[in-house]
Amino acid sequence: MGIGYATAYRTGIIPWEKAGRAGRPTLERLLDREEAARPDGIRRAIDLGCGRGAHTKLLLDRGWDAIGVDDVRQAVDVAVHRNGLDDARFVIGDVRHLVHSGVGSGFDLFLDVGCFQGLDDAGRTLMAGGVTALALPGATVLVHAAPPRPWPLKTRGATQHDLERAFRGWTVAVVPDDPATPDGSNTHGRTSTWFRLTR
Repeated sequence: MGIGYATAYRTGIIPWEKAGRAGRPTLERLLDREEAARPDGIRRAIDLGCGRGAHTKLLLDRGWDAIGVDDVRQAVDVAVHRNGLDDARFVIGDVRHLVHSGVGSGFDLFLDVGCFQGLDDAGRTLMAGGVTALALPGATVLVHAAPPRPWPLKTRGATQHDLERAFRGWTVAVVPDDPATPDGSNTHGRTSTWFRLTR
């Protein structure tokens, strides 16, 4: 997983950052909801596959005790320097092995902007198991994923079914982004979708 992403960061071919910026308004709305549900105490979050740390920084700016994890060292180095963050806010680790990666435990929120969708089925199951093990009761997982595309650029993507299969015991809901479809059922034509997982 790391070699392909390391090459992409080195060459500057990082389309997932553009997708992440496009999904930012919905993410802000989702974070408003999570923060309203947790008005007191420390809110702990982990940014899964944090890349260059834009979303980790967003969480910190909003008052979350946040940590980012990614297995590409150069992306994490950029995250520290570009965002002016302490390197203790990042762990170079594999999202498929979260429990033993040194991120800690007891998280209220797991944020995944394009990470789950790039894993194979075994990796997805491992990541979901790690998230479940580190989650506090009432925790939420927010996932931003593109749909699978076989042509012209084959991308694995992820669907609601993919998330339900990996995250056993979690309820997976599509987050509506169109007021005309308040139940989120009309996702045809979307370039990406937000999902909210609860248990």
